Amino acid sequence: MDIFAKDTIAAYATAATSGAVAVLRVSGGDSLRILKALTGRGAFEARHAYLVKIHDGKDILDTAVALYYQGPASYTGEDSFELSVHAGEYIKARLLELVFLLGARMAEAGEFTMRAYLNGKMDLAQAQGVADIIAAKNKSAHRAAFNILDGRLSERFKEIRAGLTELLAKIEVRIDDADDEMAPLPEVETREYIDGIIKKLEALSSTFSAGRLVKEGIKTAIVGVPNSGKSSLLNALLGFDRVIVSPVSGTTRDTVDASLRIKDFNLVLTDTAGIRADHADDAEAQGIERSRKAMNNADIIIFLADSDLDAKAQADILAQAQATGKKVLKVLNKTDLKSEGEISQSGEYDCLISCKSGAGIEALKDKIIEAIGLAKLGDDDILITSAAHYKALKDAERELNRAKARLKELELMAEHIRSAVLSLRRLIGEITPDDVLGEIFSKFCVGK
Repeated sequence: MDIFAKDTIAAYATAATSGAVAVLRVSGGDSLRILKALTGRGAFEARHAYLVKIHDGKDILDTAVALYYQGPASYTGEDSFELSVHAGEYIKARLLELVFLLGARMAEAGEFTMRAYLNGKMDLAQAQGVADIIAAKNKSAHRAAFNILDGRLSERFKEIRAGLTELLAKIEVRIDDADDEMAPLPEVETREYIDGIIKKLEALSSTFSAGRLVKEGIKTAIVGVPNSGKSSLLNALLGFDRVIVSPVSGTTRDTVDASLRIKDFNLVLTDTAGIRADHADDAEAQGIERSRKAMNNADIIIFLADSDLDAKAQADILAQAQATGKKVLKVLNKTDLKSEGEISQSGEYDCLISCKSGAGIEALKDKIIEAIGLAKLGDDDILITSAAHYKALKDAERELNRAKARLKELELMAEHIRSAVLSLRRLIGEITPDDVLGEIFSKFCVGK
């Protein structure tokens, strides 16, 4: 992608699937000329909707709603327009062809948003929020993306950067003070000042764990011995039969994934093969190995137990789950078959359920969200959802800790603070290599 291209670009902002209406977006210096040529209308007032006819030579292609935006008061910061047309395949294809004949070209993936960034309509963090809000699959992911798109995360970055720039100015003026006319930099106050900024960075970077789960979903592995009810639990959580359930041991030979939304969060559930030492064949052995990998890749593990099955084998699996270092929920199944005495002695479990009757399933859903640490997230919480943002914040933290250790060596301290400032400037795109920008925006959809 040529990030400095000033061609007029066009693409549909709506999905390629069938529908009632399609929206064509055009942006660039020739936008108004193209719009007038398509419609035969002599003038358009910005931000007003017009009912127009789309001309195809002597024929009328369609009746459309036209909106003209005069730069810089547009999404891209350039002159642009949108046409809402009927979403027939012929209409869409011919309209795009007409726009190309009039001098526009096909927009590349993310090119509209890249132009918005290059023209100062948003910073790089906000541009990432655009991609995230489109990809959001639940309320929590949408909320996190909107807070980024709204500029709240960028404001935090800029606030921290401004504090560092102010400190850097105090250091540099003393470096330039060849005659020692200025008082030395007070070490205690400077250390406390840097510590305060480090705490702000840590507060942001510490949200990455929750932000990743909100954005990508909570990987949840269900493990246990054969016939403990793992497949039944997956079906019970989903509310429909996703996997085959059988009383025959070893029916599940491979991991099975399914997605589920719980309390505005996405769970990626993995039903695993029952783990046992005396596996029947190589296929079952491979399934068991994949079960172990699923545990290692999970964010949370549900250990499903049945007190009527081999206690030692179940204890071994629980130990394997706990050895991963992941949060493990201990769940006792088939409580509909247990006596009141057996249930009253089950205090070692986090949740008691019956996949057959559905008892305890809703409570288990609550336990999952609570155990993963997402239950207390608020609507206004700002979350770091990008690994690149997390890395930049940690880099800045590291440089500031180095600066704090060089309080008596002003030149070295200033260099570390400059590096921290540079990390923050990269976060909002004030300094970003062109090839990196191309890589970032190429992941967007065409038309955005």
